[in-house]
Amino acid sequence: MEQLPKHAQVVIIGGGIIGCSTAYHLTKIGWKDVVLLERKELASGTTWAAAGLVTQLRQNRQLSDLAKYATQLYPSLEAETGVSTGYVKTGSITVCRDEERRREWTRAIAAAAAFGIEAHEIGAAEAKRMLPALFVDDLSSAFYIPEDGQTNPEDTTQALAKGARNNGCRIFQHTKVTDIKLKSGAVTGVSTEKGDITCEYVVNCAGMWGRDIGGLVNVSIPLHAAEHMHAVTLPIKGFPEVFPSVRDFDGYSYFKSEMGGILFGLFEPVSKPWGMQGIPEDFKFTQLQEDYDQFEICLECAFIRFPDIQDAEVRHLEVVPESFTPDTGFNIGEVPGVKNFFVGCGMNSVGIASAAGAGFALAQWMDQGYPEYELWPLDVKRWFPWQRNKKYLHDRVKESVGVLYHHHFPNRQKATARPVICTPIHDRLRDNGACFSMIAGWERADWFAPEGVEPKHEYSWHRQNWFPYQAEEHMAVRDGVGMYDLTSMGKYLVQGRDAETVLQRICSNDMAAPVGQVVYTPILNERGGFETDVTVTKIADETFFIVTAGATTIHDYDHIRRLISEDAVATITDVTHGYAMLAVMGPKSRDLLSRLTDDDLSNEGFPYATAREIDVAYARPLAMRMSYVGELGWELYIPTNFVQGVFDAIMEAGEEFGLRLVGMQAVNSLRVETGYRHWESDITPNENPYEAGLGFGGKLDKGEFIGRDALLKAKDAVLKQKLVMFTLNDPEPLLYVNEPVFRDGEHVGEISSGAYGHKLGCAVGMGYIKNADGLTAEWVSSGSYEIKVEGKMIPATVYLKSPYDPDNQRTRM
Repeated sequence: MEQLPKHAQVVIIGGGIIGCSTAYHLTKIGWKDVVLLERKELASGTTWAAAGLVTQLRQNRQLSDLAKYATQLYPSLEAETGVSTGYVKTGSITVCRDEERRREWTRAIAAAAAFGIEAHEIGAAEAKRMLPALFVDDLSSAFYIPEDGQTNPEDTTQALAKGARNNGCRIFQHTKVTDIKLKSGAVTGVSTEKGDITCEYVVNCAGMWGRDIGGLVNVSIPLHAAEHMHAVTLPIKGFPEVFPSVRDFDGYSYFKSEMGGILFGLFEPVSKPWGMQGIPEDFKFTQLQEDYDQFEICLECAFIRFPDIQDAEVRHLEVVPESFTPDTGFNIGEVPGVKNFFVGCGMNSVGIASAAGAGFALAQWMDQGYPEYELWPLDVKRWFPWQRNKKYLHDRVKESVGVLYHHHFPNRQKATARPVICTPIHDRLRDNGACFSMIAGWERADWFAPEGVEPKHEYSWHRQNWFPYQAEEHMAVRDGVGMYDLTSMGKYLVQGRDAETVLQRICSNDMAAPVGQVVYTPILNERGGFETDVTVTKIADETFFIVTAGATTIHDYDHIRRLISEDAVATITDVTHGYAMLAVMGPKSRDLLSRLTDDDLSNEGFPYATAREIDVAYARPLAMRMSYVGELGWELYIPTNFVQGVFDAIMEAGEEFGLRLVGMQAVNSLRVETGYRHWESDITPNENPYEAGLGFGGKLDKGEFIGRDALLKAKDAVLKQKLVMFTLNDPEPLLYVNEPVFRDGEHVGEISSGAYGHKLGCAVGMGYIKNADGLTAEWVSSGSYEIKVEGKMIPATVYLKSPYDPDNQRTRM
């Protein structure tokens, strides 16, 4: 038996398909000193029991590219390793029982085509022709993706493991990791029941054990196991050996061929959490007790969709635990706070389809320091420390399983494990009719219901029930005055003798500003792409106040902290919960706030992009004259224990000016109408400021900063892509995200952010358009544009600047 080594470059924890894929891809790119440790046997955790569906379409182009990779890798592994994966290209059929589901999939296949995935609406009759056993009389339509497939999970894992071994990886089974060693915030090794291994990297691919492995180094890897089940019939007479997999989202069920029979499984709307008392030590290839009561939803769907199942013999009902995350995106990347500790786990029952891409992305990330794909929806840095809470995870996993098969309506909210974080004025907002949405645990007013209207989301792909109330909030900010609560924004203090020097290196804009100056700045990577964007305010000679988005608070804090060198006299402190933020915005905001303070709020006395403490009620908030909604206004950063008094005073004074409370739906439509970018949607690590129309944020003459060399090259290069804006010529259709954009009939890009521009009277969106031969203002303007919305080509007008206030003058009124 091979002895456990004393040292390795990287130790991978977990021998399921994700761990084996990571080992395979690391060794393929030349990492030779790779060790994989598995507590029992390869694939014995949850991999072995997976259904093996391999589907390609995901929420954006980059994630879809990673999913497509599985359909290329799995069929090729046998020729490379001699181990068959059992991969078969079957295609997949998605059936729609109602028009809302059809609208969802009409949008989805338009995005799929833009992502390079062949997909078609085939209709119910064609689905029946392709699969005669399928019942279609109750369907509104059906959709087909011909390149989807299925694979054997155990065999595929073994093939990946064989490929990794062939390239030098050493795999040790029956080797449980008991501890992870750290020094100066970086991993230095692991301890096992068979001895210690020193190493430079650790990768946590431990599946439903992943949360506990993360706990060894005190990092948050939120996931919880739930019972997951599928049944398999014996061969059914007349059934083909292989047929397209079928997904009936409205029945929470899927179906695939299985040796002449059918495997059919469930994503039930209320699932059964499992493992609350821990995972048994002897767990391997373990099945849980059958539960036909829980499986009844799937049986009902199966009897409708494949009537022959009623007479078939069910071989067995397989019940196994699988891990799900609170938002049903899996976990990937380097954890916050610990250098060289990477994660690939929490796969939400899409681990087989995702393993090839996840392993590839992890290997690339470790090798070159970044992934070339935009992975923020999956990045482990999206999680907050509190999200390790077991009760929160237990309560959310009841919903997480079914979420994967819900209608994926815009702005659909989670219903479980709420509320977690309420701002100090939560009850006041509620009493004023707030209907709340949630992000990163924060309860935020989404829109406000007038008296007599229930504050409840009613979802649709067309105008949702809040649309007319959001329109009133939107127009109040455009024409009068509105106030919204964005206490959820992340807030940091960077302090110390070297604080300015540190920020000059990290930020692309000039941080050598006077006290009281607010600076918008990108924070770039070495390639010139956006790692984030923030506002930085110098509030004292050695103190800077940084504000970022609520969802990226951990990501941005960790990014900045890592870039503060050990010899710098500078610190970063997260003060998010120390300050509430109320924004008072609109043409009448100056008049309203002037009723509450003696401070000079005129243009001369309080210019745009300045900040200072002012008197409001009995408090001294830090008032910033900035705007994310494109109007005159102030953001008030108020010590949390003072915010109720400030809110009450503004509401009382606001009656004279018709003050309207404003929710996040209106904030979003206001920012899109004005053309303000949102990190992750409109600006990502793969776009530079010139492409995004934010070149003013890079001060090339200020000296060295991260990304400067890339910006110097990009400044003189011919643009191949550029963020532009569109309005739809038809006032009825709506834009959300990923709608394909066509110029003179040729696909040139997709919408990155869309909303209804109530001031403009139509849907408005922004997105990157591309031209390999170079992209000039003349080329952009000379084209004829259409945007595909629910299968229809809608004529659109293109803008190089925002169609509303293109020179951003209203914020400077």
